[in-house]
Amino acid sequence: MGFDVTWHPISQEEMFLWYFDRLEEARRGDYTAAMSFAEQYRMGAADGSQDSCRKGYRGMLEQGAGIPPDVPFDKSHSFLLAMVQGLFRTYYYTRGGIYSGLAEMDPAMASYTLPFQEILGAKLQNPVRNRIYENYCGGVYIPEKEVSRLLEDYESGKVEAPLRQCFGNTLPVFLKALLHAKKERLGLLEATEVLEPNPLNLEATVCRSYLRNCDLGGVKIYAETARRQLEEAIRRGGDDPAGVQVARQVRREELPPEPPAKEPEPPAPPEEAAPKKKGFLGRLFGGN
Repeated sequence: MGFDVTWHPISQEEMFLWYFDRLEEARRGDYTAAMSFAEQYRMGAADGSQDSCRKGYRGMLEQGAGIPPDVPFDKSHSFLLAMVQGLFRTYYYTRGGIYSGLAEMDPAMASYTLPFQEILGAKLQNPVRNRIYENYCGGVYIPEKEVSRLLEDYESGKVEAPLRQCFGNTLPVFLKALLHAKKERLGLLEATEVLEPNPLNLEATVCRSYLRNCDLGGVKIYAETARRQLEEAIRRGGDDPAGVQVARQVRREELPPEPPAKEPEPPAPPEEAAPKKKGFLGRLFGGN
């Protein structure tokens, strides 16, 4: 089973503005600054989801504020940070393509990353591994200055081979995320299961952030690859792929995670308040 990896352009300053500096306020029940950011960035305005995005943001901060210091950082704060970023701006999806694996195996690739120990300093209380090692987990952070260096080294051929081996046909999506980060002078945070597309039934897709902000290129690659593999399997079985009907819609499942437990479970999507409509992924990819 592979990982559903997302890439979140965010600066170190924004990590504090949008998340870490808001946690103490959340512990006091004060969400004034957070809601001010939601208003400033017009969170959810693209499709009239302002209220749901604000509710989701508040829920994420509430969960983060209640995380005890013995819970792994990667499985709690880092994962929540990726979810929060997705409420503010574009993020990117790659099926597989775990940079954490490269960084663990190759010190040269790890040199492009910055550990949260250096970002948070004495504020870091939770144990942290700075990598994806399970589902529902934050991963590496490629800081602002290293984004440019990684792109330059890819273009010169220095790291082209390991990146191609890691990302395969989703490499253009990762490069697009890097280019976005470079243009806006941002870093890039890795996470897994913020978005979980079902490539053969997009109606079953789960999003734990704001789906409208997800760049759809990687989802399209995943869906097309899965469809092609399914059709090949059907042909090998002697059947006609045209006779197999695959639903290709999406149910947007956003908003707040459940309150934290000792070992926090992945946030459960809430029930939809409105009747189901054809999702914008369904409109993009077709289907009934």
